[in-house]
Amino acid sequence: MKQSPYRREKKALNAEMNVVPYIDVMLVLLVIFMVTAPMLITGVDVDLPKEQTNTMSQSQLPVIVSLTGNGEIFISYESNVDLPVSEPELINTLSNLQTQNSDAGASPVQVMINADQNNQYGAIMTLMATLQQAGIQKVGLLTGAPLPTPSL
Repeated sequence: MKQSPYRREKKALNAEMNVVPYIDVMLVLLVIFMVTAPMLITGVDVDLPKEQTNTMSQSQLPVIVSLTGNGEIFISYESNVDLPVSEPELINTLSNLQTQNSDAGASPVQVMINADQNNQYGAIMTLMATLQQAGIQKVGLLTGAPLPTPSL
């Protein structure tokens, strides 16, 4: 008797696990991690504050540059307190202070930025770029004390 072409052949069941798709998925994930890992390392070099800080002597008082919410710049140094300045005046003032300190053999000028919390990120970065143009190497950011949380 002739076998029907529509008849199914019975094959033995293959109980082994096919690992080829898993290997493919792992290789794709490896490539993704290799490509994205260098992107995670890039960033701005930030000098984070330490647990303990050194106390500053009276001759090392920092220059405080204040940036208001509407973009006005004020500078406080030595006996001058909150003088309104423009960006070119700020560069000139800081450059002069920097040269005075280097001539006197003192440490470099320390600058602290006192910015309003409502300032745009771009405005603060522009101010930091201006400080860099004036030759300032290290800049600190001032913060206020956190408000106490109410207890229930």
